[in-house]
Amino acid sequence: MKKTITQVVVGLPVPGPFDYVVPEELRDTIVPGQRVYVSFGGRRTVGYVTGLLAKSAFPRLKSLLALLDNAPALDGEALQLTKEFSEYYGCSWGEAIETSLPAALRRKKFLELAPPRETGESPAGDAGAPEIAFCHDKGLTGRWPFLREEIAQVLGRDMGVLVLVPEAHQAAEAKGHLEKIPGAIITILDRALSPSEELARWIAVREGRARLAVGTRSAVFAPVRRLGLIVMIDEDHHAYKQEQSPFYHAREVARFRARRTGCRLLFAGSVPSAELWQDLKTEKAAIRAIEPERLSPLQVIDLANYKPQKWSLISFPLQNNIQETLARGGKILLFLNRRGFSSLTRCNQCGHTLQCERCRVNLSYLYSAKTLVCHRCGGRSAMPAFCPQCKSSYLRSTGGGIEKVESELARNYPQARLAKFDKETAATPSTADIIVATQAVLRVLDRLTVALVGILDIDAELNRLDFRAGQRAFSLMVRLRQAACEKVVVQTHNRDSYCLKAARDMDFEKFYQEELKLRRELSLPPFRHLAAVGLRGRDENAVFEQARVLYEHIKKHDAQNIEVLNPQPDFIPKLRDQYRFSIMLKGKSVPRLLAAVSSVSRDFKKKKGIIVTVNVDP
Repeated sequence: MKKTITQVVVGLPVPGPFDYVVPEELRDTIVPGQRVYVSFGGRRTVGYVTGLLAKSAFPRLKSLLALLDNAPALDGEALQLTKEFSEYYGCSWGEAIETSLPAALRRKKFLELAPPRETGESPAGDAGAPEIAFCHDKGLTGRWPFLREEIAQVLGRDMGVLVLVPEAHQAAEAKGHLEKIPGAIITILDRALSPSEELARWIAVREGRARLAVGTRSAVFAPVRRLGLIVMIDEDHHAYKQEQSPFYHAREVARFRARRTGCRLLFAGSVPSAELWQDLKTEKAAIRAIEPERLSPLQVIDLANYKPQKWSLISFPLQNNIQETLARGGKILLFLNRRGFSSLTRCNQCGHTLQCERCRVNLSYLYSAKTLVCHRCGGRSAMPAFCPQCKSSYLRSTGGGIEKVESELARNYPQARLAKFDKETAATPSTADIIVATQAVLRVLDRLTVALVGILDIDAELNRLDFRAGQRAFSLMVRLRQAACEKVVVQTHNRDSYCLKAARDMDFEKFYQEELKLRRELSLPPFRHLAAVGLRGRDENAVFEQARVLYEHIKKHDAQNIEVLNPQPDFIPKLRDQYRFSIMLKGKSVPRLLAAVSSVSRDFKKKKGIIVTVNVDP
């Protein structure tokens, strides 16, 4: 009797599939998509069946240890989606599968499952380019009546809908808006849930008991039956990009899925990414523009002419606006994306700057806690009495954060109720007269009613070491302008910036024209793809040497139309005791970029203790 062979992948950064012998008692029940328990590399782990063979090319094979599902956890669509995912983002098929599943299914857990689809529901394969559309909501909440109408039409055809939001708190808000659809049964999918609750909700979606699923980035893999529509809210938000391997972007995975299933893809937001805007124009997609109910004027303060006093972060024109607004009983929001009291502590005698011992970043001083903090690793330490370098007592904290602004406001406006808002703030400070906030306030803008918005340092956003800095600064100004009932004031030293001019005039066409022109000239997305090969480890010299050797190997690879840049320290060169270097590749095709990396990686002898990752379109 011929042995039945199953092909299995595991959730590790290793190629696959791997062949295993199917025990005789399982030969009639095992099918692709099921979870199995296998022995792999000296350990036992969960694997995923991707195919069945009559025979194997390898003479000696291990046997499956156990079958963990009575029915496949992944249907044909999910298997193909995860395979495409792995090929595009340069991870193993097993890693892609584990990324797509609830945490409970990555463990040795026996599960009784209903069949994943009714007969005839599986997609027929690649359906071609998906139909995409964009709801351009230039306000904060005008999108929801339109989205409810679109979603109701799909649900009315007995098809499923998937709604993606950037952050977990927005899922509950979206559910509140969508509950107005008659008969809608909504399930929120969130990786922050307990494993058992996450699994229960995933099963409810899989079995069709909930046709409308709402969730964050990982919900893009939700097993919605008869998927007819994917809605993606504020696709430009950074939370849609996973920051650890595999470094996927939910927008691209949604595209993969829409192309495979033939479902419609609808984006909704105030400021689309430059990548999406280019796609919309290229594909001549339908755009539904929703004008804001109000549009407050935006005033640009040139700090070259109105330089604040040395100790102040607020210019005289903005001070006058604050005074006038308070006199009328209006509320004020001041935006500065820096936490703490000061962003830098330096010795005035020797110039030594206090930095985190684990991360090569400056420590911020929290006046309220009388402590120094690293905003990268969370480490805290007391302010030293003497300079660690020269032992002098001339330590001085400079640079302003929201605590410093709050202190200045307390002196200038003693009768005003003050509040600060950052990512650690739980409740919305609705009773305050003046709110001083970081970018965390963006998640509660629709709950705030403020007359005046002041952006204290837009230059810090424009000058970030990120090619998307212009996009993000423009998005920030548009969103904060939406929240202001009367006026927005922006302080800058760069009043001629195209981002500022476009935000002042609400001229989206002009902004994207300039932004895309710049990106084209620099061969950046969406005109070229990027792949960042990252190396990290505890020995700085060893990591750099490995980066240099890998760079030389990639340079020798015969790849046309691929530009390879010299190894460079990351924007944060040391993070949590690990030194970080990157090699950036540019090219027209992601497969070619990955081919150049993978062909070299097979021969590249990686030193122990050094981790290598590939981030597509970082």
